[in-house]
Amino acid sequence: MAEHSPHVCFQYQQGNVLLISVLILLTVSLMMLKALHHHLDNALIMMVDERRYLKAFQQAESSLAWGIAQSWPLHSSQIEDSNKTEEWYCQQQQEFHLTSCLKRQSSHFFLLKGMADVAPGQSVGLYQWMKLHSSGGDDSLIPVESGWLDFCPEVDVGFCS
Repeated sequence: MAEHSPHVCFQYQQGNVLLISVLILLTVSLMMLKALHHHLDNALIMMVDERRYLKAFQQAESSLAWGIAQSWPLHSSQIEDSNKTEEWYCQQQQEFHLTSCLKRQSSHFFLLKGMADVAPGQSVGLYQWMKLHSSGGDDSLIPVESGWLDFCPEVDVGFCS
């Protein structure tokens, strides 16, 4: 019976090691591609959420600007009733989906809120302090300088909801 030389066995082993090395390299590459795909999916979801929020924020800014330009019934029963029940008096512009609400804070100060929906059940609200201005028997609201806020300015959080 012929003996196998050690040199011949070594050649076969080199082929197996090379095959195993290639398989390990492919497995590691596949795992890295899967991790990259997962990371890119998460980044895409985050980008879509951020884009939705920025769009809602800009819509809330538009609602606030529109609300500042509106004529509000300052002495009507609706505002007086909303003061008693601590409710917001809201106006909407249907074409551009603008919503602004006004709430009396004191006898001369009101809080104007511009709102927009981010997603169902989530909304963005921006606030502007407004001051009652009387001129020649006509009352109007003027924005308070540096009165723009992106958070509820009242200690009582229930005031802004």
